[in-house]
Amino acid sequence: MKTHELKLGLAGMSMIAVAFGFARYGYGLFVPVFREEFDLSTETLGLISGATYASYLAGLLLAGYLSTKLRPRIPILLGGLCAAAGMLLIAVAPNGAVMAIGAVLASTSPGWGWAPFSDAVDQLISADARGRTLSIISTGTAAGLILAGPIALIAGPFWRAAWVAFAVFALVSAAWNARLLPGKASQPAHFHAGGGRPLGAPEAQGTTTSDKKWRWTLIREAHPLYFVAALFGVGSAFYWTYAADLALEAGLPEHVGPVLWTIVGVTGITGVATGDLVRRFGLGGVLIAALILLAAAIALPGVAPGSWVTVCASAALYGPSFMMMSALLAVWSSRVFPERPTAGFSAALLLLAVGSIAGPAALGILAGGVGLALSFLVTAAVTLTGLWGALPELRRHHSERLT
Repeated sequence: MKTHELKLGLAGMSMIAVAFGFARYGYGLFVPVFREEFDLSTETLGLISGATYASYLAGLLLAGYLSTKLRPRIPILLGGLCAAAGMLLIAVAPNGAVMAIGAVLASTSPGWGWAPFSDAVDQLISADARGRTLSIISTGTAAGLILAGPIALIAGPFWRAAWVAFAVFALVSAAWNARLLPGKASQPAHFHAGGGRPLGAPEAQGTTTSDKKWRWTLIREAHPLYFVAALFGVGSAFYWTYAADLALEAGLPEHVGPVLWTIVGVTGITGVATGDLVRRFGLGGVLIAALILLAAAIALPGVAPGSWVTVCASAALYGPSFMMMSALLAVWSSRVFPERPTAGFSAALLLLAVGSIAGPAALGILAGGVGLALSFLVTAAVTLTGLWGALPELRRHHSERLT
């Protein structure tokens, strides 16, 4: 990779590490600490978790709107600052209410910060390197979990210092991205090698009436993308919510959660290769492989939830498949919406968020009737239906190779 491509990829990775690995998923890693420190019930902790999903969705919608008005630098920096402010509130929280406010504020960060990198990459990176750069950025979640998981495991009474460290990392990442991303809208436009859009140039779809009404997001080519995004939200959120609980219910010790998420982070780093795999095998082929791996990862805890071997194998499959799916959605949406990468990706992430909210709720009700283990098997089967959405891309790749 060229130097400026690697710099943007690593800066973006650091921001996604902050937004997801610390600000978004850090709450779940520290739930046992919060329960004991603030004497919170399971119901209260669940309400806070639901509120963090809602705040993520709010950030996502606002970032999509701002992408039509401002350069990507602004929402990305807002994401870093919200993460830092929210995590500092958690660090100094005197009670559960302040901690909850901090968690909700920090959870807006991935909503603000993820999708705008699609515009940044489109504007700053040559066409042949965009997939690779987006893959590096999207794999930031894995990098964040590699740090957050062990810290949650060993923090103990020093958990507040851990959240201060997370906040400092967020500020450093925000400063790094502020330095790399273009600022003033009046900056002279220029093309980057490989067909990048001129910086500061208006987007082709930006002035139509239908664009203002977001009807352009409903084009036929986007339907498979939305279908897969929603199912990915259902399966991944159910796993994030209940995987550790199922292992605990089956008799494994409490530290199984941090261990599981650390394995997810370590193995998930392989997601940086997603862009290169797409170039080699096509988006459809890689998408099918990622969905099958994801379904297998979700099914394994349902087969033997009380086995360390099964739990670790599940996490080892979930890490790469989750990170690959995250990167694939970014690459796929940039192809479907080449004129509006951030707004288009925001639309896909909106469906992912809907699936993330509806999936654990509906499947959690199912678990109350049939048990968590069987619910994991059902969720794996639901995830596999996403293969339908991959078929158009698979056919397109084959037709391009024939021509």
